[in-house]
Amino acid sequence: MKKIIQQNLLAKYYDRFPLTDYFSFDITPHVSVVQFESGETILSEGTSPAMLYYLIEGRAKLYLSHENGRISLINFLDAPCFLGEMELIGAQDNSNGVTAITPCTCYAINTDACRHKMLEDVRFLRHLCLFLGKKAVGNTFNYSRNQSWPLEVRLADFILLTSQNGYYREKHTEASEFLGVTYRHLLYVLADFVERGLLEKTDRGYHIKDHAELKKLAHHEHHNL
Repeated sequence: MKKIIQQNLLAKYYDRFPLTDYFSFDITPHVSVVQFESGETILSEGTSPAMLYYLIEGRAKLYLSHENGRISLINFLDAPCFLGEMELIGAQDNSNGVTAITPCTCYAINTDACRHKMLEDVRFLRHLCLFLGKKAVGNTFNYSRNQSWPLEVRLADFILLTSQNGYYREKHTEASEFLGVTYRHLLYVLADFVERGLLEKTDRGYHIKDHAELKKLAHHEHHNL
């Protein structure tokens, strides 16, 4: 994690993403701007975070580890969104894991210093309720889509969501569980994508050879309506 201290960069973020509009009190003394590299941990699983993050640039993934060692991919998190809000309001004590997929820039609010004021701030709570409501609607849509679309469509979309610098590297076990299919079925469709020239299997992962065709297959335009 890198903290931004250059005043010109700070001013740029505050102008583009006015977090102060979310609060009825001056939140700026408790806020810093931080950046995470691709693959870096934003929230450590099993910890009680002292920060509420607001993702302003980038994409991250939310995951959960099980006692048997398996890891479940829960969801993708796209800017703008809160990270750690469930812990702030007490819905859960410890955080699920959040890892940056792409480079991420966040506001980091030191909740240890202002938790009481935040949880009594009607303006902030309204924004948070709206965010949680939209997230619930989005999760319902994603579940419905997973039940409705064939695997090749969902996998194409999944590859586009998780790829970095033109490469797809997600673990097959986690991907198959997230997509609700068998490991064998996932490998079959990946092999088909390679044969069709959409992907190329390399030592660095699956290289996306035909991004336009993969995007077309994913019905990307339809998903963004």
